[in-house]
Amino acid sequence: MPPPLSALAAIARLDDDALVADKRSARRGVLYGLLRREQAISASRQSSSRSEVSRILDFAQAAYGDVVGALVGRDDALLDTARDAEWSLRDVLRHAMAVELRYAAQVEYSATRSERDPVQIPPGLLPCDRLSPPETEFAASRSGGVLELLHLLGNARTSTDARLTKVPDSVLTRPSMWGTQLLDVRLRLHQIAVHLAETAIQIEKMVGRGCELRAIIRRCCIARGLHERWSPAEERAALDDSYTASRR
Repeated sequence: MPPPLSALAAIARLDDDALVADKRSARRGVLYGLLRREQAISASRQSSSRSEVSRILDFAQAAYGDVVGALVGRDDALLDTARDAEWSLRDVLRHAMAVELRYAAQVEYSATRSERDPVQIPPGLLPCDRLSPPETEFAASRSGGVLELLHLLGNARTSTDARLTKVPDSVLTRPSMWGTQLLDVRLRLHQIAVHLAETAIQIEKMVGRGCELRAIIRRCCIARGLHERWSPAEERAALDDSYTASRR
C-alpha cells in the first residue's frame, strides 16, 4: 500500500487557503522532502537483476498510488453522488477492481497457455465481469467508504503482482488479446498501469484536482509505487512515520 492512508487523508483535507502562510509553507516543505526520499529509494536501490515483468508491474503500482492520491481524504458521500455520465465514482472504483483481476487472469493465461489453446482466454477462466469484482472478496465495495475502497483496490493490485511476478521475460512476445485487439504479453502487462492511470484521470474529472498539498501527495504516492514491492520494509516504515508526523 502507499503511505498510511489515514495520515494522507488528514493532510489532503486541509484547505490551503485556511492555512496561514508560514504553516502552509512548512507542510509543503515537509511533503517535498518526503517526495525526495521516495524518489531516492527508487533510484538508488533497484536491483538490475529484477525482471522486466517486475519493472512493468512497478508502473502499475505507481498508477495505483496516483488513484490513492487523487481520492484519499475525499468525502465518502462523493462515491455515490459524483458522476461521469452514467458512472458514479463507486462504479469507477468497482470497475477498476474488476479490470485489475481480469487483466491478471488474461496475462497469466497468455503467458502459460499451450500452443494448442486459443489466443483468446476462455470466458470461464475470467474471475468476474468487467463492472463488478467478485462478491466473496469485494462485497464491501458496494457500501464501504473511500478508504475501504482504496484498500480493496490495493488488495486487487497485490493479487495481480503475486500472480504475475514470476512470469518469465521470455514469454513477453507471445500473442495476447485485449478485447478484439491482438497485442503481445508485454503490452498487455503495460495496460494494467494504463487502465489505473485512466481511472485516476477520471476521478480527477469527477471530483476536481484539489489543493496544492494533494498534488504533492499524489506524486509521493506515485513515487512510492515505483519501489514498494522491493524496497526494504524498514525504509518504508520510516517514511510512513514521517507522513504520520506531518499531519499534525
